[in-house]
Amino acid sequence: GTYRTSDGRGGCDGARIRFDPENSWGDNAGLNEMLELLKPIKTRHGAALSWGDLIVLAGSTAIESMGGPKIGFCGGRVDDVDGSESLPLEDSAPGMNHLIYVDAGNATGQDVREAFAKMDFGDRETVALVAGGHTFGKCHSSRSGFEGQWTHTPTRWSNSYLQNLLNLDWELVDSPAGNGKKQYNHTSGLMMLVADFEMKEDPTYRGFMEEYLNDGDLLKADFGRAWEKLMNRDMGNRPCLGEEVATPALTVDYVEVKKAVKEMLRNDRRATDFNHYGPLFVRFAWHCAGTFRGTDYRGGCDGARILHAPEKDWPDNDGLVVGDDEPQEELAKALLQPIKDRFGPGLSWGDLIILAGSAALEDMGGREVRICPGRSDETPEEAAEGSMYLDPEIYLDAEFATASQLKEEMTIMNFSAREMTVLIGGGHGIGKAHKSKSGFEGPWTHTPTIFSNGFFRDLLDNEWVETQSPMNKTQFTDKATGSLMMMHTDMAFKTDPEFRKIAEEYKEDNDLFLEDFAAAWEKLINADRFGCLLEGEGGDEEEELAAGGARELSAAGLGGALAALVAAMVAV
Repeated sequence: GTYRTSDGRGGCDGARIRFDPENSWGDNAGLNEMLELLKPIKTRHGAALSWGDLIVLAGSTAIESMGGPKIGFCGGRVDDVDGSESLPLEDSAPGMNHLIYVDAGNATGQDVREAFAKMDFGDRETVALVAGGHTFGKCHSSRSGFEGQWTHTPTRWSNSYLQNLLNLDWELVDSPAGNGKKQYNHTSGLMMLVADFEMKEDPTYRGFMEEYLNDGDLLKADFGRAWEKLMNRDMGNRPCLGEEVATPALTVDYVEVKKAVKEMLRNDRRATDFNHYGPLFVRFAWHCAGTFRGTDYRGGCDGARILHAPEKDWPDNDGLVVGDDEPQEELAKALLQPIKDRFGPGLSWGDLIILAGSAALEDMGGREVRICPGRSDETPEEAAEGSMYLDPEIYLDAEFATASQLKEEMTIMNFSAREMTVLIGGGHGIGKAHKSKSGFEGPWTHTPTIFSNGFFRDLLDNEWVETQSPMNKTQFTDKATGSLMMMHTDMAFKTDPEFRKIAEEYKEDNDLFLEDFAAAWEKLINADRFGCLLEGEGGDEEEELAAGGARELSAAGLGGALAALVAAMVAV
């Protein structure tokens, strides 16, 4: 329930609930007892079973054992070694215990709606989750500050929660815990939370509640789907444990595709881009792949969503698929269209975009990189859904972003400080910024069509003065010639001690820069190609891209062990 769509953080992948800060949140009081109950199963299966998978499967098995719906299981979670990745989830209000959802004793229906919307849940899904979840168990005053159960059958699936909430008479009282919290009590000994009551008063929620009250089978089915989404939302596009990753049938000679790209690179007649299409194609590949989030495995260039709305219309992608300030035939997609037509449907746009950027880097002096072929192309409808919640800025606002924000962004993308440094230095070592696109103007180096460590040499050796671009954006100009420019985010690699140390290394060693960039670029363009084999151009070298670590424990076998444990707990 900690998952949030804004940056893909949270969820049970990592099982950070075992560590602080999550382990100390007030809403998680008493859950260490659950960890102790599950420890024998974890010990039995050892490293083959992650805590993340065990916790999720335990909850789903418990629901099934109490008569609830059958829950689909997606395994393959990888446990974190500490709780540091949960720190960004902490509430900003000083002294507040983190709330998994809302303050159930003081929440409105709109509070509930906003909390669940952050996790990508609509009103119907929210009602199904709450109605199903509050069918089971009870509140404990020693944990939540509330006391009592919602139904008279708290270990058996039923429609009783809605029957009780909508049909019984309730009295608002002080919680028995004597902590000043309010709850609703019924003379039969049942209770409801203020949030339950507020949802009942919300017209939209009330409509779904009455629908489910009259159709228990629908509630059961919808709860099952919503629970499955809740458990698996942070698994994104990554294959589940045991899922066969289909091997694409490759019918295209990718060596010939790369050759065709390289043959056209120097046909650029635009003096504004130094008569070379390379920087444009690198930008196309970078922006297609750079949406990937390692936090929830969404984004990336598999699907070529950059060809469709909303990504094609993002301001950061101006000039790639659509644009207002250049002829239609000079857009990146239009330039590559003849190659796409030549090789036909066997060559996906996803593969062509990535291959074009990689070929351009090689042509300008970069090392050869491996791609993982077999990307597919999504329909406009699929692309719209797949691009939802991804960052339209691709990276950050280059005029104002700080070094700490850069590090935050690289963490979301699953890059280290060294990888982010070499990627930015490589990408900004070629081409130029265009005032009509980004608002900035000018090249970063004196050799914008030669791929080298020039960005780091110019950044660190020159004195830079703050100026305004023709579009009144703040940028920096070199004092010596006045012909180069740097953005505010570029300067972070000179002023931030961690970034500066890495930048100094690359400034002094071009071979190290070329080697590290090739590795980081390979990671960037293939991050969303789960379980794929990377192949060198000759096909001799292969390396599997792991989709969450190798585990061979079957979900069915584990489910049986959990079912036995849950049955024993219920009997006790």
